[in-house]
Amino acid sequence: MNRRKSRAGKSLEHHLTEIFKIFQLKFSSQAITEGNKKPDFLFPGADSYHNPDFLESKLFFLASKTTCKDRWRQVLNEADRIKTKHLFTLQQGISENQLKEMYKYNVCLVVPKDYLSSFPTEFRSKIFTLERFVQTVRITQE
Repeated sequence: MNRRKSRAGKSLEHHLTEIFKIFQLKFSSQAITEGNKKPDFLFPGADSYHNPDFLESKLFFLASKTTCKDRWRQVLNEADRIKTKHLFTLQQGISENQLKEMYKYNVCLVVPKDYLSSFPTEFRSKIFTLERFVQTVRITQE
């Protein structure tokens, strides 16, 4: 069961990698940050992240998890320079309490567009679709 879940997670990362390549985004995957942490994706990349002169406002972090449950907390310390942690997930219908806690810790959920309707109405404007995330990153890289 654990192997199957691990393969599903890796498959999700590979799909996201292809999407980022199609949209010609600059990024690094599994780059090393503080304390040997390896975030799934850093935009525009590890070199920019480790350059103290690079504007933090142009750095993005994206973790990918097929399901969140309580595992979303794992992303909180993966890239210290980046305040808002973006988390892509395929899990639908995360509870209002869990969403409140995520946003309290500056974790911004990213989901496929079709999944948005499964979330509480008051959170939908805060949740990024993958398209919105890609557009946001593209603007900062122009």
